[in-house]
Amino acid sequence: MKPECLSEQLLFNTVRLEANDGSCGTGFYFNFTVGNDVCPTIITNKHVVNNNPDEKMTFFVHLDDGSHGTSESFRVTYAAKWVFHPTHDLCFCFAAPVFRAVKQVTGKDVFYIANDMSIMATPEKLRDLRAVESITMVGYPIGLWDTVNNLPIFRHGYTASHPAYDFNTPGVGLVDIACFPGSSGSPIYILDEGSYQDRHGSMTVGVSRIIFLGVLFAGPQYTADGKFEIHDAPTQMVVRPQTNLMINLGYYVRAKELDAFQKTIEANAHRP
Repeated sequence: MKPECLSEQLLFNTVRLEANDGSCGTGFYFNFTVGNDVCPTIITNKHVVNNNPDEKMTFFVHLDDGSHGTSESFRVTYAAKWVFHPTHDLCFCFAAPVFRAVKQVTGKDVFYIANDMSIMATPEKLRDLRAVESITMVGYPIGLWDTVNNLPIFRHGYTASHPAYDFNTPGVGLVDIACFPGSSGSPIYILDEGSYQDRHGSMTVGVSRIIFLGVLFAGPQYTADGKFEIHDAPTQMVVRPQTNLMINLGYYVRAKELDAFQKTIEANAHRP
């Protein structure tokens, strides 16, 4: 496939992550820039890597066919060094070592399409958003994905809190969307292909829009005995004596929190 439109490009923005214990989650590619250098990373939740900065994970990647597309997939198990966010359930690893490990075996580069700062939900962009916006989440709910083509699943929903404001906790937002095991680490976007309307009622036609809102990390659950609880979006299905019911809401770390990773990468780049 040679992705063209925005939704097709998002098919190659995520990577399925699987730990040795069988748990799985979602990672996504993000390019940070330091000076003139582009630094590709893979971002996910801390709990996806079992809160272990040395966790060995299996990465399900696509191989570049040399003509701006891909028709092959490959899985590589690699002990990446995960860098943890100081306050939120986020972490990243540098993608280059993973890419090298793939090329050593296959002789081919990894095909991926990364996010970058150009689509971040900046204060300027957030000021034009309505309280209720349609959203798209990309990932691997209950570990489900297109196993033949190694492609993720799209979920659609709405913002459940105003995307310009924190929801109760600094750096956290709320979305109305179905969240299941494997959805942890899924990127959340406002994705409008062809037209969109801003909060002032102005309609833009013939132009697509994509805004990266943040990263899913948890969801409120309602227990069968009537107790309300909040849990990390789990990474695997487990049997528990208590029945927890998902209520189709998800908490996400807002995109602005990736600034901490930018600062970390810049600090390391400037070390002698």
